Amino acid sequence: MMYTLGIDIGTTNIEYALADDLAKVVYQTSRQNPLSSYGLDVMTRIFRACEGKLDVMSRTLKDALSQDIDIIISESDITIADVKSINIAANTTMVHILMDYDCENLGRYPFSPVHTEAKQIDSSLIGLTEEISIAVNITQGFSAFVGGDIYSGLKTLPSCDDYLFIDMGTNAEMVLVTGNEIYITSAAAGPAFETCAIGHASDAIDALADMLSLNVMDETGLLDDEYFNSGYDSRNIHFSQKKIRDFQMAKSAVRTGIDLLTAEIDNSFKQTLNIYIAGNFGYNLNISNCIRLGMFPEWFENNAIAVGNTSLKGTLLDSKDLEEFLSDKKIKEIYLANLPDFNELYISNMNF
Repeated sequence: MMYTLGIDIGTTNIEYALADDLAKVVYQTSRQNPLSSYGLDVMTRIFRACEGKLDVMSRTLKDALSQDIDIIISESDITIADVKSINIAANTTMVHILMDYDCENLGRYPFSPVHTEAKQIDSSLIGLTEEISIAVNITQGFSAFVGGDIYSGLKTLPSCDDYLFIDMGTNAEMVLVTGNEIYITSAAAGPAFETCAIGHASDAIDALADMLSLNVMDETGLLDDEYFNSGYDSRNIHFSQKKIRDFQMAKSAVRTGIDLLTAEIDNSFKQTLNIYIAGNFGYNLNISNCIRLGMFPEWFENNAIAVGNTSLKGTLLDSKDLEEFLSDKKIKEIYLANLPDFNELYISNMNF
């Protein structure tokens, strides 16, 4: 039996899945991305790389991957010779750091990556020292801020002509497919969704919705005087005023991205869109509570579903169908911060 190892290198976490020839996942694990010590968001890490830290950051990431792979092989009771390929999906910044690419142009407009194409490398280049060489496939991306994690995620979706795909992480990447056109964008949500709660970030959404209903905080996110200094515990999560503000900034970035990305679509057409919400929200996302908090618009109510970590799932799938689906599509990237309505919308979307 031969195996495929899929790796999703997220900004906050790295997730792994080992699958057999029948595409059955036989082992799955995750760990914190060790690059968190260089910054919690991609822009900070880009700046650190440009300050002369790129080599050590690249080695740190490779060391983590090689150590984790050794553990996975050992605990799965297989040998490295049983692994036919390693498939990696990651945002463009993580790929640049992994591959030791110059990050300077990622941090300034027009945000030009070294490249975003698919690439196959030898396993020795990610720190594996075994004599056996394994093909390591780096998933292609779209742009500086819509990377291979999104491309990998799209492989898991039905090839329909009209949908909105949102991957909720440190960067909230969005893909709107309508007819023969694809619009892509990225909203800088920060790490709030992935650090707000231990476990599923969806727990934090439900907790905040409860707090709003109980008048523990008002629609501006301000805690009642009784809890302003001490904070408030809801669903085993402690909310300080700062944690609430961090969440508001993250959810406002997401909502503003959705509003601006879909601004040209007729309201009646929005009701027919399939909406897929990916990321570490898992499968328990309460769409109604997301709408209650203003993170999603009301037209998400009946046609949005949470689909989990599609980036990791996609590393175990073939790319042929997606390549064919994208072949006749025109792709346009939207830079949210350059749009005249961005600042006004972002501020208004802060409220719950």
